[in-house]
Amino acid sequence: MQVKELKIISVFIILIIILSVINLNKTDTLLKSGSISFISMESKKNEGFVIRTNMDISPNSKIRFTDSEWNGNRFGFDENDITWINGDKIIPAGTIINFININYKASVSYGTIRGSMRLSKENDAIFAYIGGKRMPTIFLAAITNNELGYGTLINTGLINGKTAITFQKEK
Repeated sequence: MQVKELKIISVFIILIIILSVINLNKTDTLLKSGSISFISMESKKNEGFVIRTNMDISPNSKIRFTDSEWNGNRFGFDENDITWINGDKIIPAGTIINFININYKASVSYGTIRGSMRLSKENDAIFAYIGGKRMPTIFLAAITNNELGYGTLINTGLINGKTAITFQKEK
């Protein structure tokens, strides 16, 4: 082989590597506000929540959940987080996903879950987002049992009554 052919092959290999690295995180970036919806949250007995997918969720997508309050710029550090990875198959739009026992030995009906959180019966919220731990790049949805539980929805892109749902307090 000549030097010119080796350079062309080297450039081609480097391009393939770069494109592969770029596509590794592409699945998460397809998610947007409203990609999922919260259906319920329970702060008694088997603490947990239920979501519904509103679009197909690509394999190996990672969604983070926190019950920390949002101050308009960042989350507080006084609460807990859960990371959900949906697994190696597409989860179709309309799928109901149950997160159970999130305060102890958390489990989920699809994929895997890491972390735990304890929900308060009053003034608590759960935010779903993609990005780094406590560093959201896109907010997907939120749910609360009292609007004060959010902290605020400023700078989240979430809309109260649409992508952010307020349920009545549990009795």
